[in-house]
Amino acid sequence: MAAQVDFELADAQTEGQFRQMLRENALAGTINVLLTREPDAFHAAAISGDVYELMLAFDRDTRQLLGGGARFEFDAYLNGEPTCIGYLGELRIQGGLKQRRRLLLNAYRAMREQHDRGRAPFYITTIISDNTSTRRLLEAGLSDMPTYQPVEELLTLTIPTKQAAGIRAPGPDVTAGSPDQLDEIAARLDRTGREYQFQPVWSAATLRSAERCRGIEASDFLVTRDDAGIRGACCLWDQRTFKQTVVLGYSKRLARSRPFFNIVAPILRQPKLPPPGRNIESAFLSHLSIDEGDEAALLALVGEAARKAAERGIDYLMVGLAARNPLSRVLEQRFHCHRYASMIYVVYWDDGRDIVSTIDNRIAHPEVAIL
Repeated sequence: MAAQVDFELADAQTEGQFRQMLRENALAGTINVLLTREPDAFHAAAISGDVYELMLAFDRDTRQLLGGGARFEFDAYLNGEPTCIGYLGELRIQGGLKQRRRLLLNAYRAMREQHDRGRAPFYITTIISDNTSTRRLLEAGLSDMPTYQPVEELLTLTIPTKQAAGIRAPGPDVTAGSPDQLDEIAARLDRTGREYQFQPVWSAATLRSAERCRGIEASDFLVTRDDAGIRGACCLWDQRTFKQTVVLGYSKRLARSRPFFNIVAPILRQPKLPPPGRNIESAFLSHLSIDEGDEAALLALVGEAARKAAERGIDYLMVGLAARNPLSRVLEQRFHCHRYASMIYVVYWDDGRDIVSTIDNRIAHPEVAIL
């Protein structure tokens, strides 16, 4: 007989079990990694939305933790206007295929109850592009599941900081932000945010929020200026104190070649591959606001961010851009990026169908730093 499952929202007493779930469920690939949220899962969740709900699934009889997921609500740009939307993430389910499928369907029934109490008419989420089995399941339109509608491919580009820091090109001067510039930075983000779909609304109050922008100081923003004001901006967002990427292991081929790669890595200005159990020292290049075609400002900002990151012992900068965003091509051509491809989906139940049908063809630009 199948176990009965109870779904509960994590609280102060159970958030540790949510962190346990993340520590015990790796993301498989050439490098198997754990995405951990130490020392408090709520610290990481709070950056993703004004509303955040961490859900846990327990066996009713044994209280064994079977899985979990998260639902967030935040303001983002939709067709050029600030709109409350949602994000679904952190999905982890233990057990075999049959149990995982059954638990997944039950999880969506529980998630629907939370959705009906919230404001978001639909959600975005990302699935690894080559995870075909999961994508087929989610796109199958099974009973009780929301509709998963693919939008476009998202590239998370991982830039080695030492390599990028060594590239100097003619371009505008870059200066660190200051507290009195945050209103102007927010206005700049608003201007470019309206040109994209799903970019978060970064008001000056949000930029100053210790919860939504945890770990960010005004000086972590980098700006270029011209006679009209701020020409371009970004942020070096170091989240290592509350979000970590831990190496669990390597594929057989990479494990064999890792010692040799680590010998030549300094010559190539590449980070060494850490041993299993160690963190990947990375940070996000977030809050990016660049006019299309302004390659000089983009390269100047990335170069300065890389230099600052390298000084902090950060090996990689990560930035997320849609595959059809011209800025992604500039970065891939200029830097030796590792490319991580995923598919952006809009996810909705029947009450979100009408608003989803209005989404126009603007390039998607979700902020990977909060996903």
